Amino acid sequence: MAKILVTEAIHQAGLQALTQAGHHLVLADRNMDVIRRELPDCDAIIVRIIELPGQLLEQAKALKIISKHGVGVDNIDLDYCKRRGIAVTITPNANAQSVAEHAFTLMAALAKHLIPVSRKYRTAGFSAKNYAPGVELTGKTLGVIGAGNIGSRLIHMCRYGFHMRVLAYDPYLSQAPEGAELVPLDQLLAQADFVSLHCLLNDTTRGMINAQRLSQMKPTAFLINCARGPVVDEAALLHALQSKTIAGAGLDVTDPEPLAPDSPLFQMGNVIVTPHYAPTTLEAAIRVSRIAAENVHSYLSGQQPEGRLV
Repeated sequence: MAKILVTEAIHQAGLQALTQAGHHLVLADRNMDVIRRELPDCDAIIVRIIELPGQLLEQAKALKIISKHGVGVDNIDLDYCKRRGIAVTITPNANAQSVAEHAFTLMAALAKHLIPVSRKYRTAGFSAKNYAPGVELTGKTLGVIGAGNIGSRLIHMCRYGFHMRVLAYDPYLSQAPEGAELVPLDQLLAQADFVSLHCLLNDTTRGMINAQRLSQMKPTAFLINCARGPVVDEAALLHALQSKTIAGAGLDVTDPEPLAPDSPLFQMGNVIVTPHYAPTTLEAAIRVSRIAAENVHSYLSGQQPEGRLV
């Protein structure tokens, strides 16, 4: 029986599987005092977005595996794990459909002005219908930055569901996903009506969408970020929105998280902000929880886990 520290709430499907396999679970529920207290003798960690720097992991003398509940590992000190021989796994594809659908939902809501028109209806009555005309997605150009599991699903939805022209930028791909055309980033930004971010956060992508790149976008274009907050220079984005350099933004991630209650982004009618909510569907929660749990059990049982990075 292994001791498994679960840093944040996950769906019961994974917890039940581990309990039935005979493991002892410690549910920290984001409580850092509990996490620090339980780290020294835990065999495994299941983590969502809590930061796990090397300084903290040094306390985990018995740690054998960190199972990421998701795919982004920017909150885990991978270099430390490599040095210590700690396995790190992710749950590939488990929430890709949910995130792609969320990105599309943000696109559609912004294009149709759903949030401001709904608010206007409550205060101005039926005349809110004259607030501003929306735009159709059909026939528009979508630019996808990062055409992996999530980006390729969004490409398929928009190309074949709405007959959109799709441009993709991904330096790791030599061939475009079906339905898209691989282009340089500058071309994508200049031509897209919607720019949707689905890249990993690393030294190359941190701050990638800065003032200069925002200025390359059409003034009628919308930016969607369901990747990681630091991919976008938030000060530059605020200026671009306030100066109408771009038409609006749909943000499921911010820098920092959570976003401060007094952030100007909450006050803008052309911005939709959600709290890292894109993967939060019942179907994704079950899949991610099960895979994260299976990765722990497989590794501790001497088998090869899914999505191992380290």
